Amino acid sequence: MRCILKNGSAGISVRQIAAEAGVSLGLIRYHFGTFDDLVAFAFDMTTETFLRGLRTAITAAAPNPQARLDAFIETSFSPLLLDRQVLDVWVVFWGLILHSRPMARAQAREYSSYLAMVEDLLGNLAAAERIPIRNIRLASVGFTALLDGLWLAWCLNSTSFRRAEGVSLCRMWIEGLRRGAYA
Repeated sequence: MRCILKNGSAGISVRQIAAEAGVSLGLIRYHFGTFDDLVAFAFDMTTETFLRGLRTAITAAAPNPQARLDAFIETSFSPLLLDRQVLDVWVVFWGLILHSRPMARAQAREYSSYLAMVEDLLGNLAAAERIPIRNIRLASVGFTALLDGLWLAWCLNSTSFRRAEGVSLCRMWIEGLRRGAYA
């Protein structure tokens, strides 16, 4: 991760990683196998940090669907996720997903976990409020796309909107869901 932050995609050779970690190339190969496996492991660690932060916020919220969804939204716009350095690392990861089977598998696994979390939150809200959503998976994909787009826009230009405005946009989207806009 430090290599990526220092040098972007040029900072992720096995030699640079070994030098930064103060270990031999052989030790990296012994523990991770291939370079792609090492980078996929770093991706898993990064993603798990974010998912854990979201799960912690949801668990700490009041035990009702709206409070849990609000905790998810607010955490999505917290410094945990809205961080330019996170974008720097993520862009390198995205570039590797298309060319690395271990990265593609890791991304599919992590996205599936994230989407399941959103499906659970929206499904529980829909059940509690009797919101008629025909396809909860598709509604969840739409909501995650909104979040991803806002995250990317903010990380690229943090003056494009304030964090509170991002939270507000997500709440407006949920209000549209309640009114049947995405049923």
